[in-house]
Amino acid sequence: MPDRTHRYQVSLLWTGNGGHDGASRQAPQRSYELHCPGRPVIDGSAAPAFRGDAQKWNPEKLLLGALCADHQLWFIHLCTAMGIGILSYADHAEAVLDEFEDGSFSFTQVILRPHTALFTPHDTQQVIDLHQDAAMRSCIARSVSFPVLCEPRVTSAQ
Repeated sequence: MPDRTHRYQVSLLWTGNGGHDGASRQAPQRSYELHCPGRPVIDGSAAPAFRGDAQKWNPEKLLLGALCADHQLWFIHLCTAMGIGILSYADHAEAVLDEFEDGSFSFTQVILRPHTALFTPHDTQQVIDLHQDAAMRSCIARSVSFPVLCEPRVTSAQ
């Protein structure tokens, strides 16, 4: 039994009808908007491979972005708690989505590739270990059924 429960709500509005009756599988666009009070609207669509708009966020990229952001937030928290100053942080992550014979899809792996630059020299292994700790604490990574790997790179300002 959890000690506390947090709830999050988002509303989705399909914007891709374009005046069609919905009977044609080809006619409707795969566009939608994600809404949350007090936040900017996120314009979304299917990935281009699935007849979506390449200029909009798709669910696959949103999930990858959520994994990156959650890892980064945990890592920053852990560094701050240990008094490790961070100069910069960037992640260039990759997700692998496999298609199966029955037409279904599944993520089979995500690789986070965070690069952290520190204000002052620190034990590089200690900072890499904090990335591993962040990976273990990430609620998003803990909730998915595929491996989320982390290949961190750490440098110090000189």
